[in-house]
Amino acid sequence: MAVSTALDAVRLGSSEVAALYLGSDSVWTANAPGMVLVSPTSITYSGTSATLGANGQVTFTAVTSLSLNGVFSADFDTYFISIRTVGSSSDNNFDMRLRASGSDNSTASSYTSQRISAGSTTITAGRNTTTAFAPFFQMSDTARSGLSFHLYGPFLAQPTAGRVVHVSGYLSAYIQEMAFTHNQSTSYDGLTILRQDATQSMSGAVQVYGIRS
Repeated sequence: MAVSTALDAVRLGSSEVAALYLGSDSVWTANAPGMVLVSPTSITYSGTSATLGANGQVTFTAVTSLSLNGVFSADFDTYFISIRTVGSSSDNNFDMRLRASGSDNSTASSYTSQRISAGSTTITAGRNTTTAFAPFFQMSDTARSGLSFHLYGPFLAQPTAGRVVHVSGYLSAYIQEMAFTHNQSTSYDGLTILRQDATQSMSGAVQVYGIRS
């Protein structure tokens, strides 16, 4: 096996990496396709605490809203957001708003969403066309949850779309899928996750990845 010890301007996580050889002929180059962890420039929240870690992960405890600022940019068109969370009580409803320059977009009737849920052997569905937020996911218990969230073109000055898959331990196994569109042709650099009922809270962690094609 050929071994190279050449490291050319190595700064991991930076576009300044030209090439990196790790004990083989394989070469990793900067700007290669894949997912890149993106760190918000700042966070804001209402509730007990939230922390922006050095690696870009945001952890939060007993918050009623959490905003990630400066996390979308011209570097990526599509983003993947991973969330793990647990609510403070039953019948938890979580919503999402896109935001720009530190302000949420709450334009009336600008979000349209479609949802399907399955618990035990029961399947339900719903549609909402008149909201100033995107219904993000619904929990019917305090069971822990995980979400996979794809967001398409938030930084582009055009309508935005997203898709969420949510799984939880409610009824031993529970799944929801939600898709939404937002009809404002606005460039957004962040988002807010919030509770419909401000007396309820959420705890967990979130990571944002830019997808490079």
